[in-house]
Amino acid sequence: MRVGAAATVMPIANVIRIMRHPGVLPGLSKDSSDAKETIQECVSEYISFITGEANERCQREQRKTITADDVLWAMSKLGFDDYVHPLALYLRQYRQLEGGDHRLPIVIKPPPPHAPQNFAAVPNPNAN
Repeated sequence: MRVGAAATVMPIANVIRIMRHPGVLPGLSKDSSDAKETIQECVSEYISFITGEANERCQREQRKTITADDVLWAMSKLGFDDYVHPLALYLRQYRQLEGGDHRLPIVIKPPPPHAPQNFAAVPNPNAN
C-alpha cells in the first residue's frame, strides 16, 4: 500500500471480514498478505470510481450530498448494471424497515437477462 494512502483505502480489517464471509472464497482457502492488500486496493479503487462519477453528477446538479440513488445511477452509467437491480431492491427494503426518507424515489430497472436473481444462488465456479 502506498504511504499516505491510508485515508483513501478501505480498512484491511473490513476487507478480511468480507473475504472470510461464507461463500466469498472456496472453503479451506488461505489468503496471503499480498492477496489481501491487492483486494484492498481493488475495492478501494472501485469505490472511488463509483463515487467519483456520482460526485460529478451532484456537482453538475449543484448539490453537495451524494445519495444512494446517485451511487446506483453512477453504477449503471459505468456499466455495472448487474448490480443495480439487486442493490436498488435492497435499498428499498432497507428504507422501509428503517423508516428512511421516502421522498427520494428509487428507480428500479429490470435486471439484464443474464443477471442472477439472487446472489446467494449464484454457483461458485471454484466449488468442488
